[in-house]
Amino acid sequence: MSEILREAQKRIKQVRQTDVDVRVLKDGKTVEDAKVTIRMKNHQYLFGAVCYKYGTYDTKEMNNLFTKEFVKLFNYTMVPYHWSWYEPKRYQYNEPYTSNLIKWAQQNKIKRKLHALVWHELCPDWVSYEDDIAKLYTERISHLMENYGEDFDFIDVVNETTVNNRFDNPVSRWVDKTGPIKMMKFATKLVRSFKSDAKLLYGDWNVHVEEYYDLLREMRENDVDIDILGIQSHQHVDRWSEEETMRVMDRAAEFGWPIHFPENSICSGTPIGITKYGAGERNSWLETEEDLYSQAEFAHDFYTLVFSHPATEALSWFDFTDHRWLDAPAGVVTEDLKIKPVYNTLYDLIHRQWHSDADIVTGSDGLGKTRLFFGNYDITVEANGEKITTNIDILRESFYTGSDKPRLIELNI
Repeated sequence: MSEILREAQKRIKQVRQTDVDVRVLKDGKTVEDAKVTIRMKNHQYLFGAVCYKYGTYDTKEMNNLFTKEFVKLFNYTMVPYHWSWYEPKRYQYNEPYTSNLIKWAQQNKIKRKLHALVWHELCPDWVSYEDDIAKLYTERISHLMENYGEDFDFIDVVNETTVNNRFDNPVSRWVDKTGPIKMMKFATKLVRSFKSDAKLLYGDWNVHVEEYYDLLREMRENDVDIDILGIQSHQHVDRWSEEETMRVMDRAAEFGWPIHFPENSICSGTPIGITKYGAGERNSWLETEEDLYSQAEFAHDFYTLVFSHPATEALSWFDFTDHRWLDAPAGVVTEDLKIKPVYNTLYDLIHRQWHSDADIVTGSDGLGKTRLFFGNYDITVEANGEKITTNIDILRESFYTGSDKPRLIELNI
């Protein structure tokens, strides 16, 4: 194990856990020898994946199996509203597919992100160079916020602006003419006119170059009203080194926004020929058993590094199933929902190594002490023939790096 990984494992204990004191009271007096059972129900940290495949299987059994395997592992997802895909013809929306994904996530208590409002790459064919793009975006964003704004915990408000000039379409020209900062302010202001407390992300994959950090600096200097940075980590060809992973997070964290990793791709195969990126592209892949375990091993270390960084708050896989975007073997399960080694690796990290339960007994001061990962817990207290259970969130503030002061939870029986 490298020194970087060793330090990351130590840091996880510092930034993802807290000391907890549970005090049991009855009629205002402390209770000694109370039995306290603490069971983790969910992480505060968001571990997720894309759910686009749900509802597309031919049988109810397969869709139910998708749900079973997804919910067992993850607590977060994103729903696609790419403009050309969601509205391929004017006012003709890709429904009820997206609404069904929202309902599915809500029913399974999965947090949700809308992806993505303003994005130059997927411009509908019906949009022309003569159109008023700002007016069309006002219509698009207003429609989505009026109908679905309250259904989402997070919204990708703008996506991948640093590579806008690699495209030539009505949207890319509008972004270029308007300017990135003015465009972002237009979008964030419009979204907040519908939902003032919306959690807004700017997402980008072009994070290894100075151009990205120049844009972040310009965004800060001009008070662009986002809440979170989305760092995409598509690693179909070149996997990030440990050093580069830490460098990217450290540099981005300097700007003071919490960080999500909303699109993480690690493949169980290698591309044949030149990999073509972009919507709808198909590639060929060489997939071996060795690649399956290589994917799992790399994911273990990558997740450890990202989870260890105090600025990060979410890490989401792209895609849950194999052979979706780019036809890549980038899933944690196969197309027919067979478990891959990487699934078991992530389960072991998220639900065993980074999971905490506790059984404690209060002392003469009525206190029981333990240390827990941040998240949601059921706490049961039994004393003198009485028993109560309560559900409590033990939450971490952004950029928390540890504290000597324990969290105090007082329970009355």
